[in-house]
Amino acid sequence: MRADVVIYNLLKDDYNIFPIVVPQAVNVADGTVNMTYSLVSTDAIVSKTSFNDYDKYLVQLSIFCSDIDAAMTAADDARTTLDRYTGTITIGATAHNVQLIRFDSQEFVGFDEDNQVYMIAQDYQITMTA
Repeated sequence: MRADVVIYNLLKDDYNIFPIVVPQAVNVADGTVNMTYSLVSTDAIVSKTSFNDYDKYLVQLSIFCSDIDAAMTAADDARTTLDRYTGTITIGATAHNVQLIRFDSQEFVGFDEDNQVYMIAQDYQITMTA
């Protein structure tokens, strides 16, 4: 079970998305939307009837763009794609069973003058089964 793989595969067709950081070779000031994802935490869910059948992840999605309108639109699109998603994503022979992706929060982080980009951070809770 990998929540990062799920986030990447749900957004990769529409956006430039990278794990943790945008590579230096990517021009972030050209108006293109770039995203990063990072796994913040993982909690095993234990119940009376199961032991570690479920994991709950907190994933942060960061959105970068030199155009604030494009950044806000991408944030809305990402939330529409991810919030309340359920399903199975199969990569090779591995099935990633998503019980629920839940939008948790969004923060407009601000403008980075060094890189000339706006940044929006979103947090998602993802529950997955083995």
